[in-house]
Amino acid sequence: MNSQMVLLTYTVILSILTVTGTATSDAYPSPYATDPTACNPSATDDLVPVRREVYDGGRIFDVSHRYHPNMPSWESEDGLGQFLWLPKSMKNGSLANNSEMKLPTHTGTHVDAPGHVYDHYFDAGFDVDTLDLEVLNVNMRFLFTVFLVCTELLAIAIFPLATSSSDVAYPPGYGDDFGICGKDVDLVPLRREVYDNGRIFDITHKLTPETPVGDSDDGIGQFLSLSLSMKNGSLYNFSLMTLLVHSGTHVDAPGHVFDHYFDAGFDVDSLDLEVLNGINCCTLFCASYFLMFVSTGPALLVDVPRDKNITAEVMKSLNIPKGVRRVLFRTLNTDRRLMWKKEFDTSYVGFMKDGAQWLVDNTDIKLVGIDYLSVAAFDDLLPSHHVFLKDREIILVEGLKLDDVCSGIYTVHCLPLRLLGAEGSPIRCILIK
Repeated sequence: MNSQMVLLTYTVILSILTVTGTATSDAYPSPYATDPTACNPSATDDLVPVRREVYDGGRIFDVSHRYHPNMPSWESEDGLGQFLWLPKSMKNGSLANNSEMKLPTHTGTHVDAPGHVYDHYFDAGFDVDTLDLEVLNVNMRFLFTVFLVCTELLAIAIFPLATSSSDVAYPPGYGDDFGICGKDVDLVPLRREVYDNGRIFDITHKLTPETPVGDSDDGIGQFLSLSLSMKNGSLYNFSLMTLLVHSGTHVDAPGHVFDHYFDAGFDVDSLDLEVLNGINCCTLFCASYFLMFVSTGPALLVDVPRDKNITAEVMKSLNIPKGVRRVLFRTLNTDRRLMWKKEFDTSYVGFMKDGAQWLVDNTDIKLVGIDYLSVAAFDDLLPSHHVFLKDREIILVEGLKLDDVCSGIYTVHCLPLRLLGAEGSPIRCILIK
């Protein structure tokens, strides 16, 4: 499907969908006077948005616990303790705030891989990157040809139109997994980017020691350590993760480049999950009955002209329709595979200030995604970030993996860690057809 047809299709969809709005069109819900979790309210409290568990008019529920020092930690009476540090602070002269997190991987809301309690699976590389995203992310498809007897109790049977290719949480293994040496490769399942027969796309880069990070030629380095090992007599394997929060595929909060927002607590736990997770809809009619599965709008993946940064002129040429709220920009960064190179490359493609301003002034976009570590071109690093984040209306997702995905319309799901006090977070993003 070419880009013109994609935009036409999107425009038609926008024109025929009836969409109910949320309480606010911003990426951050309206502020309130005092955060009940704060012990010492100050004059900056009116900058702190409501910390919510329910979004999009009661359709999205956050069932993850936020990370804080007093949350329980396995076999500890002291809780998690300090888990965030600020090695780069604007108060100390840095251009931006950049936190580092140190978390046991089995803390808070988490997932177990088989290597947690089976050492042969651990040695074989049966890690969380091998988990089946189709199992973890249901893709609802509705059967619309429904005949109702409207004088009786209304009953609707909703059936998936297709089933998964596998009923197990881990797809069958295959002959040899690239990059694994000296391990029992027969136990390693296929590492995939596409799930559920081509309907789910993982657009998150896997974290490795060679994942690039800003201002470094060495990548993120060793970020996992094994604090408890079955080989040393422990009952299970237990890893510790130490990582800069702006590593790999990640999300920015306004406190990244605005220190007053950082001080006010405008962290990643305050981001609006309705913006980060679009929901498509269907409508059913039956005489006096009207049923609506409401859409908050899908995401549009667009290709940027490969020979330039994203300027106002480029934004105009993309012809993104009004009403589109989530756009992922694929650029020359993907063609050059910059996210696969450990050296940080300042020649990456990003938004110039005028391109960012044109987007803010002329579109309804609230989620901006891009395929390198910064949405802003290196020459306009701070000015572009300031344009996007100063009004707290746009969420930035950076470092997306957009190779081998066709441009077009998708449902997007992006979920950051609920790191209380952090101005950024690693994020897992998927696209669903």
